[in-house]
Amino acid sequence: MVAVEPGRHLNLVCLGQGAPTVILESGMGDDSLAWRKVQARIATFTRTCAYDRAGYGLSDAARRASDADNTVADLALLLDKAPIDGPVVLVGHSLGGLYATYFTNLHPDRVAGLVLMDPAQPGDGRAYGSLWDRGRTAFAKSLADSELCLKAAREADLTPAHNPADCLEDPPGKEPAFHEEINRRWGKANYIAANISEIRSMLADADGDSVDSRQAGSKQRDFGALPLIVLVSFPAPPPGEPEDWKKGTAIKHDLNRKLAARSTTGEFRLVPDSRHYIQDDAPQVVVYAVRSVVDAARKSPPAR
Repeated sequence: MVAVEPGRHLNLVCLGQGAPTVILESGMGDDSLAWRKVQARIATFTRTCAYDRAGYGLSDAARRASDADNTVADLALLLDKAPIDGPVVLVGHSLGGLYATYFTNLHPDRVAGLVLMDPAQPGDGRAYGSLWDRGRTAFAKSLADSELCLKAAREADLTPAHNPADCLEDPPGKEPAFHEEINRRWGKANYIAANISEIRSMLADADGDSVDSRQAGSKQRDFGALPLIVLVSFPAPPPGEPEDWKKGTAIKHDLNRKLAARSTTGEFRLVPDSRHYIQDDAPQVVVYAVRSVVDAARKSPPAR
């Protein structure tokens, strides 16, 4: 646990040795457990750290909104207080990808490389247009359910028997021990409150914009020659390949190709037969990408 402010701690788990240190930035609602299939493998060739954002996992409760501004400010504090010396390689998944690029835009001297997996991006709600409508409706329902769960969790931690709006992971799948620990963490009021705030901050409005998008979008810049790999999931198409699926896939690929092009050394890599959690479905691909960026950072730290 790292004291980032008086009376407030973030949970940081580091494995391995070597520089640059790799920092794993989880997606929305996830904590350090999201990296269980890749962290130890990456740690065989460099120091690798995963952490829990405020309110998540073993970290203390969030004191401020769980938005992009506060998240990257916390990451800067964490690096200072841990301390973690030298520029780091940031590995960001989904919403964690937006946090990683935003941090890089604000602190280019503190970042030696980026690996992004299905990253959220400023303005992506506008890019997807009407395709966001179903997702926005689903998130609105999720928020309403989460408010019920938060009220219940403030009375007592949620359990399978005390779960008024299905806020725990279900079903357990292939990892029963992971399922049990996730339920324990998700059942706490601190987690639910932080997750509600995170959803509200990233949820695009009717104009396709969001709090996170406005905050991070205002600081976008090119990355010079920064080592950068963008991994994009490419699952098997649904039966009949609906037009909405084809349109959404084309937009996703275009956004991420443009993101990779923000570095003169950037690479766009499709990951076939992988869903959104690439680190679960294709951990070896993630490890290889991180190894490539770490090696590039070691050979020639770019001037930006």
